[in-house]
Amino acid sequence: LPTAGYARFEDAAREAIRRSGWPAPRTLLVGAAGPVRDRSIDLTNARWSLRHDAILEALGLDQGLLLNDFEVLSLALPHFSPSDLLAIGTGRAADGARLVVGPGTGLGVGALVRAGDRLLPVSSEGGHVGLPPETAEEQAVYVHLGLDGRRAQAEMLLAGPGLPALYRALAVVNGWSVRDLDSAAVVAGALGEDPAARAAVRFQLDLLARYAGDMALTFLALGGVYLGGGMLPRIRSLIDPVAFRARFARNEAHAALLAGMPVWLITAEEPAFIGLAALARRPSDYWLDYEDRLWA
Repeated sequence: LPTAGYARFEDAAREAIRRSGWPAPRTLLVGAAGPVRDRSIDLTNARWSLRHDAILEALGLDQGLLLNDFEVLSLALPHFSPSDLLAIGTGRAADGARLVVGPGTGLGVGALVRAGDRLLPVSSEGGHVGLPPETAEEQAVYVHLGLDGRRAQAEMLLAGPGLPALYRALAVVNGWSVRDLDSAAVVAGALGEDPAARAAVRFQLDLLARYAGDMALTFLALGGVYLGGGMLPRIRSLIDPVAFRARFARNEAHAALLAGMPVWLITAEEPAFIGLAALARRPSDYWLDYEDRLWA
């Protein structure tokens, strides 16, 4: 159900339950895009505010648990089958953190680390870290984006709304005709015969590879890097594994370390539900502060 189609989360949840034909649920697990504070979330890129007490009352629940959406996606990482993943280049997983990065409407970052005999999901707001230009072309594009002298956040460039902005800026820099396209139209053009759209997608993938490498070092993701989100599976045919891995590992101090990390594209259709189901089946496998985070 579209977020914009409902004034509140509770209204959308009621409609989802009605359409499903399920009996009224007693418990609810929710993954939502934003930082969890006091068992509540204000969505980063939508108008909903999810308040645990209001949801309990509105839906008549006994219990609930709210997680950041990339906490949820990190829960799924050990449970993917080979058919759920597409390797980008080579690498070998070792003991260590697993990282998930996902550009979509926003840009999410999460990790899963082992703590004793349990797994600890780590949420972050890594999508809002800086992503400065490195090359002359990137500098020129940033100028046309109005980011010259401003702190460019990664989400501005790597999330879905950043793609049409990059398309227009590249057109200006290269003297191409400028068209007003949304993200879906740019992707369609890139998969078709539009060289400008293809250039914009590849420019964004180049930035994503560099960003993912930086996040891999931040979390020391020896267990591997997973690329999620709604956009990347649609453009998987445009991902050049050699170019992606070269930019991913371009680091003076730790190029060899990055080159050895495996990178996978998540191709599962609904990966978040894999994570929620894993948590629902065996909550004791995960290290979560249930006492403070459960709603009742």
